[in-house]
Amino acid sequence: MQLALGIDIGGTSTKLALIDAAGHITARSSFSTSDRADEHDFFRHLFAGIAELVGDSVELVGIGAGAPSANEQQGTIENAANLPFSPKVEFCKTLRERYNLPVTLVKDSNASTLGEWHFGAAKGMKNFLLLTLGTGLGCGIVANGMLLGGEYGHGGEAGHICVQPHGRACGCGRLGCTETYVSATGLKRTAFELMATTMHDSPLRSLSYDAMSARHIYEAALSGDFLAKKAFAETGEVLGRALADMAAWFEPAAIVLSGGLAMAGDLLFVPTLDSLERHALAFHKGHKINVIPSALGENDAALLGAAALVWK
Repeated sequence: MQLALGIDIGGTSTKLALIDAAGHITARSSFSTSDRADEHDFFRHLFAGIAELVGDSVELVGIGAGAPSANEQQGTIENAANLPFSPKVEFCKTLRERYNLPVTLVKDSNASTLGEWHFGAAKGMKNFLLLTLGTGLGCGIVANGMLLGGEYGHGGEAGHICVQPHGRACGCGRLGCTETYVSATGLKRTAFELMATTMHDSPLRSLSYDAMSARHIYEAALSGDFLAKKAFAETGEVLGRALADMAAWFEPAAIVLSGGLAMAGDLLFVPTLDSLERHALAFHKGHKINVIPSALGENDAALLGAAALVWK
């Protein structure tokens, strides 16, 4: 049976899946990335995971992978802040030499974009954006039927566009980046700012910053907590303003929201759509920019996109 191997490398875990040409996942596994000592330890666990997954009955036709800080042109992972790697890791070369198969590497956000394009909510679209709202904010852009990579392979960093001059400090070294407001981490920062500047009672006040997660805020908002709902409203306000700017740049048929924060549903989508409508250019008003949730499982988009590198 011919299958592609999809690999999704994250700071916490690395996921593997065998995927057919129609986008069906036939088997999957994972291992911890954060526990690895270095890239050599990582590759040992990766090879063991592949051997266990593939066995003797699978014919691999190729390997596709998504990773943070991927240099798509060179097939390397470079200066990955959340991976226990050396500054430059020859990912594609290492796998090609071991398996003698085609190996392709893309940024993690582009892997998710490819998954949504070929198998999910953006299937068949020629112009769309995908925003992954997780710990940070990832972005992938398809324009005129082509995935935008940029001159050096680092295009599409919407998470690091400034939405608030002199605003929150970002891990990239700049201030006021989108992802410091629109992400699971950004939502938590907003909740703590609201607790510092308002007197509203809230179950969130009993939690320390380290103990609180976006899920705590989500659950509090569902129960009607004013402060938690306000945190989502402010997050949606910033996101909608950013989407209005993105619509002005690319005029996409749709903007797909994925990731854990997007799973908050109306708590995020309602204020986002309201803000987008208020800030949109005149010819984009009337909700002409379609904002839709991902059609793929939270953990599957990048795996399917990695497999699409092989099949498509």
